[in-house]
Amino acid sequence: MPANPLTKSQLVEAALLKQKFGEWQTARKEIGAPASQEVAAGLLGFNQSALSQYLNGKIPLNVEAAIKFSALLGCAVGDFSPSLAAQASRYAAAAHGGAPDESVTHFMPRINRVTTENLIQMVQIKKSNLRLQAGVTGFETEQGFEDGGTVAVPLEWIEKNDYVTQCLLAIKVKGQSMEPAFFEDDVVVINIADTKAMDREIYAVNYNGEAVIKQLVRKNQEWYLHSFNSEFDRLLCRGGECIIVGKVVWQEARSFSRRR
Repeated sequence: MPANPLTKSQLVEAALLKQKFGEWQTARKEIGAPASQEVAAGLLGFNQSALSQYLNGKIPLNVEAAIKFSALLGCAVGDFSPSLAAQASRYAAAAHGGAPDESVTHFMPRINRVTTENLIQMVQIKKSNLRLQAGVTGFETEQGFEDGGTVAVPLEWIEKNDYVTQCLLAIKVKGQSMEPAFFEDDVVVINIADTKAMDREIYAVNYNGEAVIKQLVRKNQEWYLHSFNSEFDRLLCRGGECIIVGKVVWQEARSFSRRR
């Protein structure tokens, strides 16, 4: 019997786990250590197929698997799965006869709880550079802005769109290919939990190891990276040379919607 599809929150947590796993792989490669999925699966104690399904949101994480990932990746369970962190906290509390640890449960995203008080509340999204490798879905972030800094977006907007703050990144636009919609050094916010290809939507893409902002266009059964600047040609988007990192959802204090 086929497994039930994951919920939206489970898919978001799978995206967070995949990001952390990509960072682990990059760190391992930098010191010359093996970083393949086969090696990771051996360290985790389950097969590569299960590892791949966890990372790609095909099967849901459970507390036991989350604890193993936490030990391997060197991070807290709440860094990639707020729901399982809260569940583990409840288990621990029950075992010791105490109350759940609030330091864990505070990771839970607040969805659809807009009140008069938080209508004007702003959330700070970290400004980052993407460190990418050609053909690799995972990535790392690093401080790439002179001021370090953040971009402020309304909490109401995040909740209205069911975004998870940990999945939002602010990055700079490079080059002139997307003018006049985006100019070089414009800052956009991307949602790394949304990597499903949709015709005519705007994405941050790992194109042969380079982070580019492009419109994804479907034509003759193929996907292309389209530039708004007519001086730039369309690029075929296929296989490992063209990997969606996240959808562009915000630009200069306004919600970004489909362009035609």
